[in-house]
Amino acid sequence: MNDLAALHASASDDAARLRFSMRNLPLLEGGATMELLGLSPMLWAHSKVYSSGGENALHSHDIEDHVFLILQGEATFHFGDGSTTQVRAFEGVTVPRGTRYSFQANEAGGNLVMFRVGAALVKDSSELDPKFAIPREALQSRRDPSGGYAAGDARKNGAASQPTVFKAGAFFAPD
Repeated sequence: MNDLAALHASASDDAARLRFSMRNLPLLEGGATMELLGLSPMLWAHSKVYSSGGENALHSHDIEDHVFLILQGEATFHFGDGSTTQVRAFEGVTVPRGTRYSFQANEAGGNLVMFRVGAALVKDSSELDPKFAIPREALQSRRDPSGGYAAGDARKNGAASQPTVFKAGAFFAPD
């Protein structure tokens, strides 16, 4: 194989490895899902689907910056300073590390479907938490308002603590 063909083959492999899709995400009757879409040393992307609720407990991330982009439904984001913002489909929120926030889905809008990006300088991004597929170091920096660890699946955190129940035959952006 010549150098140009080798370069092209490598690019094709990267293209297949780096591409992701949010098509055909299962919609829910109950609970929430969070699926890893892409991972690099300082950035990870997930799809998130909530049947109701959201991340109801005010929390922050010491080392992780976030972007949430709503693709379906609506959510109200609440911040530690008492402010709120309504976010609709094709709108988003940037949450810098250390910012206290929570969000609540507007259940009248159906399932809340989001694209979530987290970014942080971590020692090993391949050491992922098995439930959330987030680098453990970043997940361990999740804090409640008193500074203690805030588990993402704690009961007070809403849908993520509930059993996941899929809605038969219902998908986001089906092919």
